[in-house]
Amino acid sequence: MANIFTNWSTLPRWFWPVLIGLHLLLHAPFFSMPPIGPHTWRQCNTMAVARSFYEEDMNILRPRVDRRGNSSGVTGMQFPSYEWTVALAFKALGFHETIPRVITWLISVAGLFFCYRLIRSITGSVWMGAVAAWGLTWSPEIYYHSINALPDVLASSAALGGLWLFLRWREQRRPRQFWLSLLLTMLAGLTKLQFLLIGFPIAVLLLQDMRQGRVQWRRDSVPLAFFALAAVGVPLAWYAYARNLIEASGLRDFVIEVRPAESVAKGWAILSHNLISDWPELLLGYGATGLLLLGIVAAWRRPVSRHPWFWPVAVWSVGLAVYYVLELHQMEGHTYYMLPLLPVLLLLAAVGSQWLRSNPRWHWLLGLLLVAQPVWACLRVVPRWAKGPKDVPQELYYPATRTALENAVPNDALCLVGPDESGCKYFYFLHKKGFGLDVAEQLDYPTPEGQPYVATCIARGARYLYLSDSTLLTQPRLAPYVGRRVARVGTIQVLELRLPPAAP
Repeated sequence: MANIFTNWSTLPRWFWPVLIGLHLLLHAPFFSMPPIGPHTWRQCNTMAVARSFYEEDMNILRPRVDRRGNSSGVTGMQFPSYEWTVALAFKALGFHETIPRVITWLISVAGLFFCYRLIRSITGSVWMGAVAAWGLTWSPEIYYHSINALPDVLASSAALGGLWLFLRWREQRRPRQFWLSLLLTMLAGLTKLQFLLIGFPIAVLLLQDMRQGRVQWRRDSVPLAFFALAAVGVPLAWYAYARNLIEASGLRDFVIEVRPAESVAKGWAILSHNLISDWPELLLGYGATGLLLLGIVAAWRRPVSRHPWFWPVAVWSVGLAVYYVLELHQMEGHTYYMLPLLPVLLLLAAVGSQWLRSNPRWHWLLGLLLVAQPVWACLRVVPRWAKGPKDVPQELYYPATRTALENAVPNDALCLVGPDESGCKYFYFLHKKGFGLDVAEQLDYPTPEGQPYVATCIARGARYLYLSDSTLLTQPRLAPYVGRRVARVGTIQVLELRLPPAAP
């Protein structure tokens, strides 16, 4: 074991084959699964946008959702870089739910490489770079989402790559590094705006370089100004455009806004739950959390303030803290919103591992904390995939019943679908578009015109009703709007919709 922990002047040849091979092996059984597990709704929304690109229009500036009423479905969202990439693969290979999982997995592997290179550049240590990459691989949140249709994985990998390549350009001044860094940084911010937080350490490093005379204004001022304007301005311009699309369409499937906690008490409850439960169980895993705590102690015990990365990391951490507070509402039940925190947390975990590594007496503990990471990731995540659907009815999930429901009516027929509070899961699995039913009682809700909601939907073109709550059909007020039953699969019924004849 001593040799495993001591011979790290260069990266061992076995490291990447073992890491990527294990990563692939522990994901391979689940590549062909439809969206499943926590945040199924987010996966379905992403997949629906990708499928709409594939089937309707590949114009990346006009993303479309399924819950669209009788409109075109075009609405605003984060820049659909991931969705468009998946649609491009659909164009080449045909629609299959394995494709986005494989694409996300490949993107996540790129993120592991970028994480290793970034932490190695910051610390000058091959060992700490490897530990950070290992920790990122087995973050339960990353392990889960690294085969899910979630654009945050693309944004995270792009941010890690953009920051690392900027550091390379800072040292070597090669144009290719500059342009690749700018491209990845813009991609990260476009895909998820919060990943532009990597600009904080970049800004501090440049200020330090100015103080030390490393910046030559004639050579560097124009490229750096262009980098800052493009990296920030292009994403902000997109989000302004996206908000206009949302307002124009009235389709609000994607939220583009700051969402702090509703109150101090609620914020404290979310923070406490994040620290006590979400971080050790989901974001980091218990093994990496142990290394993180040791890293905090190690950093406290030695004068790290003189390290050239102290202030960049400190300011970066302040920026992350501000982001965390501004989005505190989203931190409840949305652990993937905390992915921007991982580079700093894993840096501290790598410091903790180096502290244990420096003392052979504690190598057993170091080995235990490292091995615990993939073990816990599998224990925490695999049951989410293996136990079958919990967030959608089984009739929508399994191929035979799903196909029967999809084929019950033409795909181009507008449908009223629900009850589905997400507004996207039923639509995605049914491969339908039209009007959403958030809760069962909404069918009978009065509209400003004085009619029930179902009548308004019919008047706007809804032809069929997919309903998983048949108790509503016994209500006399709804009977005039419901025609013959087209199909019944399990608990889900497909019915014709009609307007009652006008009174003479």
